Amino acid sequence: MDVKQYGDEVFIYRMAQKNTPGHEEGEGASEEQAPNDINNGYAMIDGNRVEFSERAIIGDKVFMTLPDEFEPMPPEAVMFKYQKGNRPNIIFTDAKATVNICFTDTKDKLEGEDIEEAKEYLERVTATMNPSSKIMSSSVIEGETRIGFFDFISVAVDCDVYNLMFLFSLDGQFILGAFNCVRMVMDKWLDIAKQMVQSIRVCR
Repeated sequence: MDVKQYGDEVFIYRMAQKNTPGHEEGEGASEEQAPNDINNGYAMIDGNRVEFSERAIIGDKVFMTLPDEFEPMPPEAVMFKYQKGNRPNIIFTDAKATVNICFTDTKDKLEGEDIEEAKEYLERVTATMNPSSKIMSSSVIEGETRIGFFDFISVAVDCDVYNLMFLFSLDGQFILGAFNCVRMVMDKWLDIAKQMVQSIRVCR
């Protein structure tokens, strides 16, 4: 794999598939002092005010709160960053294509009650495929839409990459998602990325 490519989340899933049997503060508080909450419509990231709004991700079924500046990744960038066969169906990225969030419809079956088991299995596959990586956190968001997630840092030759993988069920189908960015900006995005995952809304 080209070390400059992203897409580990899809590759990990494909390998697993093959191996599977059958808030604002009080008045006077500055934006820098206020806790970041994308539900307020913005967040301060690296000293810059970044506007957020809910966007349609998959038809009129899946919605997520994303930075307004994120746009679908250009086809040429997709071809460079993701291996053929491991490319997500949907990719949003920043202007420099260094902070990305993507979604893949795996075409496999998954019900909400199986999220925990599926997440734990993907964690084991991740550990096998990335032995130098350590799972940083892991949880299941309980709500109208159950969302499993875990994050880790993958090691590459030119840069390390922070990965936040998440999964949920859409009409009984397994949807796999991932947020990734270079490690040097991870601290600026880690909490924001998890808030974005928490904002996922699936319409039945």
